[in-house]
Amino acid sequence: MRMKKQIAVILGILLLATCLLAGCSSQEAPAPSADGTTEAKASESAAAVQSADGEKSGKPVLGVSLFYRRDEYYKDLDASFVKEAADAGLDIIIQDADSDASKQTQQLEDFVQQGVDAIALAPCDPAGLVPAIEAAVDAGIPVVVFDNQAETDKVSTSVNFDYEEDGGMVGDWTANYINEKLDGKAKVAVIDFPQSPIVCGGRVNGFVNKVKELPGVEIVSQQDGKASRSDSMNVMENILTSNPDVQIVFGVNFDTCAGAKAAIEAAGRDDIIVVGSAYGEEEFQALANDDAILKAFSTSSPQQQAKDTVAAVVKILNGESVEKDTLSHSQLLDAQTIKDYDWESIIAARES
Repeated sequence: MRMKKQIAVILGILLLATCLLAGCSSQEAPAPSADGTTEAKASESAAAVQSADGEKSGKPVLGVSLFYRRDEYYKDLDASFVKEAADAGLDIIIQDADSDASKQTQQLEDFVQQGVDAIALAPCDPAGLVPAIEAAVDAGIPVVVFDNQAETDKVSTSVNFDYEEDGGMVGDWTANYINEKLDGKAKVAVIDFPQSPIVCGGRVNGFVNKVKELPGVEIVSQQDGKASRSDSMNVMENILTSNPDVQIVFGVNFDTCAGAKAAIEAAGRDDIIVVGSAYGEEEFQALANDDAILKAFSTSSPQQQAKDTVAAVVKILNGESVEKDTLSHSQLLDAQTIKDYDWESIIAARES
């Protein structure tokens, strides 16, 4: 009997030691969640972010809902938000709406339930997100919009590039090309993305308004490429069938332009150029190599957009006033201007 008691005591001591060791050991880094929440958020679960002893972290929490995370711009925007929030002393939760308005609505509702201090989002639907945005504001949470607009005056500020200016600068480049290379006449196709009326719509309007100033320009087709490489390739194949004499294609983002290029190459055509708005390594490489098809792009900076958005949030949380609209400006890149654009450092930063 005494032996059994001694064994029980020893087992109890060992169990206690195991529990203590488990409690002091470092935890495994959190894996990406199924809901699209970004990685590297050990202390970002709610506004009441707590330390191991149950005390609140004391940092304000910013909830961010991205339009999507499909392309390099939004991937770099995601990383830039993490950096800018850390530099500003904020905790951050970043979620990917994947261009789904109902999913984004749920994300905003979750942010409200979590009690975040501020919300920043790129609305998938400027009108459809209004109820969720206004509910957050009514709950005392300021909302900042970036890379789009929302159809409500309850948004504290909208942080955007001048998208019509983006399209316009590509239109100016294209008009010069038409005058110099095509004797002032050209048949032009536009591959757009109507789901994004502010960003992509602005780019299309800016481009079309500029090239149509030339009397010899005809817009022969304007179709939805869904901002997708595969969809845009299919659209371009249809355009080549219905308008084989097309000479210039404008795309709203790089995947659109790359899809158009793929269709042009598959058709064995070498007499069509593609221009548009873009951001990413493939764009930079193509311009640096003076690609035969991809010729000119307006390029926005995700680093600047994240910086401006977080700066606006910090001002609001500090009780300072902000303008209703914050505008940044893109730049035109082609085979010449790419030489002065330090794109290699952007790529290198992803690997550091």
